Amino acid sequence: MFCPKHSHELALKRIGRYLKNTSSRGMIINPTRELTIDAYPDADFAGMYGHEKPTDLACAKSRSGFVIVFAGVPVLWQSKLQTQTALSTMEAEVIALGACMKELIPIMDMVQSLAVAVGIPAGDVNMRVSVHEDNSGALVLAETLPPQFMLHSKYYATKTIWFCEKINKRGIKLLKIDTSEQL
Repeated sequence: MFCPKHSHELALKRIGRYLKNTSSRGMIINPTRELTIDAYPDADFAGMYGHEKPTDLACAKSRSGFVIVFAGVPVLWQSKLQTQTALSTMEAEVIALGACMKELIPIMDMVQSLAVAVGIPAGDVNMRVSVHEDNSGALVLAETLPPQFMLHSKYYATKTIWFCEKINKRGIKLLKIDTSEQL
């Protein structure tokens, strides 16, 4: 798809050796009364534009990526092309934030269930969830409820209103992060 090279083959072999040699290891998570989940969504607006064939429509698409960290341990990460073509950096970031939120909500529910399973009473669980976003426009759209869309952002309101409500209802903190600080 993107011209795999010998360096990619070597990287895959290295990853395979690492996984083989560390198969007996695992993650140790010590449950406490405060459970922390951090999410780091990001987007690369039309990142392949100009690097591949100019006629290839996939090159104009943005790439969404995110990492979700529970108790300091990465538990879910994803990187893939967006299904629609974003018209601005803010739109690409909002799409990435939405993709991250679709995975974050079930993880929050699972963590709540696991806390009860390891002996922390349901009423005593204090979950601190933070989403670290580097785009100011995406932060404004996500934090405003009821949504007040800008002139050029109204057309994707239906894609964002559901996670705006979840952020407000579940007490998720949206934090501004500098692009250079991304995980």
